[in-house]
Amino acid sequence: MSAPYNDVPSGVIAASAVQRGSRVSWGGVWSGLLVAVGVFLLLSLLGLAIGISTADVGPGEDANVRSLGIGAAVWSGLTLLVALFIGGMVATATGMVYDRTSGMIEGVLVWVLAVLLLIYMASSGISMLTSGVFGALGSVTRGATSAVAMSVDPAELSAGNVDEITSRLRDPKTVQMVAAATGMPQAEAQSTLSNIAQRVESVRNDPAQAAAEARKGAEEIASKVAARAEQVADDVQPYASASIWGTLLALVLALAAAVGGAMVGRKRVANQLSDVAMSSAGR
Repeated sequence: MSAPYNDVPSGVIAASAVQRGSRVSWGGVWSGLLVAVGVFLLLSLLGLAIGISTADVGPGEDANVRSLGIGAAVWSGLTLLVALFIGGMVATATGMVYDRTSGMIEGVLVWVLAVLLLIYMASSGISMLTSGVFGALGSVTRGATSAVAMSVDPAELSAGNVDEITSRLRDPKTVQMVAAATGMPQAEAQSTLSNIAQRVESVRNDPAQAAAEARKGAEEIASKVAARAEQVADDVQPYASASIWGTLLALVLALAAAVGGAMVGRKRVANQLSDVAMSSAGR
């Protein structure tokens, strides 16, 4: 008797000799996936309803906000584990899979398809229910890339005649861009740009010198942007590392839950087949 079938009666094995080897039931896999998604959505909505009902967050209550976020992340992780465990169990039970190898394969397939579906849902805007699983990594990396994405081009800022340059330097949109890119308060960014505009105005009669002053000021701002981006990257690195490892751990636990559920379903199928074989033998 082969190892994968050591807990299945020999009569059952003989009756299904043509199906020896890995017998994956895709009908069972899809059934398990749909059930897992349904359980995940149901439990996620339950957690959302409980969180909204019990939330007591007011202005300045950062501690409550952090606690709520941690609770949501923990609930999302537990929800995923429960959903995939049930999905794996349904996959092998509905597919009538009773050997270990096929059961493990079906559990892995349910896990892979569920993860791909969650990633698709998160990327297509259905993020309210999936952000607890994959949102942590995105929130960390967005902070690191925002400062890099916001760049100041010295050539663009100093292009044109004196009136165009000073108008661009005093434009509120330029002030907002510089404040966001450098991390300076908006008032400080406005003061910095006004000083550059005044230096350009002071040499209005010399267009070449005016352009040089504008370029010099823009390069000073660009250096502050680069320093800001480096600082943000250094600050975010430990959080990004922890987030990546946390996401990896969550995926491994989810895989274990799906395979564990599949093994439970497989065992129930084997027991049912054993009961049928014993009943037939007693007749």
